Amino acid sequence: MNSGGVHAFSSTLSAFLRLKFLQFFDGKNFINKNDFSIYELPFIRKMLYIFSLVFIHHFSLLILEILKGTIFNRILLFRTIFSSIFTTILCIIYFFFKKN
Repeated sequence: MNSGGVHAFSSTLSAFLRLKFLQFFDGKNFINKNDFSIYELPFIRKMLYIFSLVFIHHFSLLILEILKGTIFNRILLFRTIFSSIFTTILCIIYFFFKKN
């Protein structure tokens, strides 16, 4: 399955929206800092930030894969939600085990 372009687009879209999500979740604290780190966010904001970006990535990825020829249905939404939750859990586990 040649889906490199689809993954590249989804990753680029997530990277493009990253600053907007950081401003939304951290507010004025983010705007005034030049050396911002995600580790400085409180746990719930960090989790929401990660879930938002993962959800955008998976949703755009699955939309583009479905536009290749299969029929659009509710399975897209379920696949997006479940894969986003699973990926977010993996990211949270990574943050717990990573030491600065």
